[in-house]
Amino acid sequence: MMHNNPLYEAAEEAKKSVKFLYEVNTGYTLTAKLERFFGVGLLLALLNLIFIAWRPDWGVWSSVATLFFIGVWLPNSYLIDRLEDLAGYRDLFALTLLHGVLGNPVAAFVVYGLFALLFWALSRGEQSNPAAILALVYVGLRGLFDGALMLTGALDIADWLRFQMDFMSTLPFLAIGFGWFVGSLFRND
Repeated sequence: MMHNNPLYEAAEEAKKSVKFLYEVNTGYTLTAKLERFFGVGLLLALLNLIFIAWRPDWGVWSSVATLFFIGVWLPNSYLIDRLEDLAGYRDLFALTLLHGVLGNPVAAFVVYGLFALLFWALSRGEQSNPAAILALVYVGLRGLFDGALMLTGALDIADWLRFQMDFMSTLPFLAIGFGWFVGSLFRND
């Protein structure tokens, strides 16, 4: 539907210029955001891997703590936006629900991705998915940490191949989600 109203066109131009000014104000390119995130995120992941090699029986809890701190760092590295709008809470709730029901982080991410792609197609590209990067970071780090736990013998591969409701498998995702919330409080825009 085309609007020929000059006020509508002026309002659309104002929205675009404000968005452009905001992007210029933050001034971080994707490469800079990734460098900021990986500079701290990989250090935390490496420290957790060293701790898992040293004390594999505490590996689950150290992974939960590491994912919380990485969740705090995600909005402060400007890799993801602050958790401040309804879409972010909606996606975080959907991912938590999928993760809790399926009990498998990869399956939860795939189902979330399919639904996000469907909603994006139905809204003709107007829908954003704020938690997609969070889910991608979570699945990657969770796979890394659980792989280290499998190599030390503290976790069995069958734990990744099952689909069932399990609070303990959802706890690391709750930690990174709560970290995103806490990190959003400390980010100064």
